[in-house]
Amino acid sequence: AFFPTSNMLTTRTNLCVTVIYIPLMLFGLLGNILTILVVWLRPHMRTSTYLYLSSMAVSDLLILLLLPLDLYKLWRPRPWPLGDLACKLTMFLSECCTFCTILHITFLSLERYLAVCWPITAKTLVTRRRTRTIIGCLWLGAAVSAAPVLTLKYDEDILDIYIAHLQQHQYQTQILNKVGKVIAKY
Repeated sequence: AFFPTSNMLTTRTNLCVTVIYIPLMLFGLLGNILTILVVWLRPHMRTSTYLYLSSMAVSDLLILLLLPLDLYKLWRPRPWPLGDLACKLTMFLSECCTFCTILHITFLSLERYLAVCWPITAKTLVTRRRTRTIIGCLWLGAAVSAAPVLTLKYDEDILDIYIAHLQQHQYQTQILNKVGKVIAKY
């Protein structure tokens, strides 16, 4: 499975990322669960807009549930203990949910645009049934878009070449930054 090696990032950087990830994950889980519960338990909150928001909350919740695996990969990049299938599934789910969130934001914006610019037309076009159908299509489209991740094959040799390339790029960037600082002095 593909993960950057731990020597690419310092322990200090890993610690900073971890300190940011944990509260982000906790508050994100709380906020998204509350959003889903409010829309689920309050029938008057099941408008088109809130259906988009609750579906996006599900997508974000799945992304947040994958954060512990991201932290694990950060601290122990190789070997991946859960096997190739779990690696592919976590990557697929992450990509799928990311695409889904983007699509939700896009269609929610379109729905709001219709409501503001053409309110009478929006009343007839934007229904809960259509919104649910669109949300299902968004999830399906996101899954289809993320599906190629399931077909990827990871090879340790290719991974080592890629890591070497990243390290070389990092070194070149450091040199360019130093050159830029020298030029900036003049």
